[in-house]
Amino acid sequence: MFCQCDLCRQARELGGKNIRTRSQSLINDDLLIDLPPDNQLHSLHYGLNLDKVKALLFTHSHSDHCYPEDLENLRWPYSLTRTETLPVYGNEKVAAAILRACGSLGSDEFRYQYHTVESFVSFQTQNYTITPLAATHDRQERCLIYHIAQKDKSLLYAHDTGFLSQKSLDCLQNLPGKLNLVSMDCTSQMHHDGGYHMGLADTLSFRQQLLDIGSADENTVWVVNHFSHNGGWLHEKMEAEAGKYGILVSYDSMSIEF
Repeated sequence: MFCQCDLCRQARELGGKNIRTRSQSLINDDLLIDLPPDNQLHSLHYGLNLDKVKALLFTHSHSDHCYPEDLENLRWPYSLTRTETLPVYGNEKVAAAILRACGSLGSDEFRYQYHTVESFVSFQTQNYTITPLAATHDRQERCLIYHIAQKDKSLLYAHDTGFLSQKSLDCLQNLPGKLNLVSMDCTSQMHHDGGYHMGLADTLSFRQQLLDIGSADENTVWVVNHFSHNGGWLHEKMEAEAGKYGILVSYDSMSIEF
């Protein structure tokens, strides 16, 4: 926001897919992943209909993923149409952030209810089977990534994270079926990381790990996401480099059917 490095300056000048808001994803119109400070922008510019959301997952409490103040907008008189209570899931630090921002972990009056999830313990919500896995990210927090399954389809939402622990890989290996889609962190782009985020070379190693343990196959769709000026590439360059390996490059408002 305050940066005028060459990459940030070029992104502003070029616009289009180079302009990235903060990270958020929507599954089937009703399962939302993360609640960043750009919720209103996503609603106004990209057609995100938050009233259709039936469950919300938080990956961790970092400010680009967690803006709990917006949960206040579920309440009357901010929403005149919302009647359902929104189930919200995440870790202990997200719970603390919500409590600080809203003064409650939920009720029918607040129209949300918070649930602290356990790593590696699956739960059901809105016809989804969701398994939280341990991310390799902030060591001061139990950061999460999610395996999400519905009927015969499943995806892995894997950012913010570096390489997964053996325990997370073992858990993935024991889950049924093959992953139809994997969304991978690629914050570091041209640089190696693996301990906090991933670069493109790291995502290739991560993809091979998932193939080796049998969680993915030749039909799995691979997407990289969560880019930063620290990674060194604009969108066109990122597409060219990832495209060499059959990996899609995300952009704001991107939609994938699988």
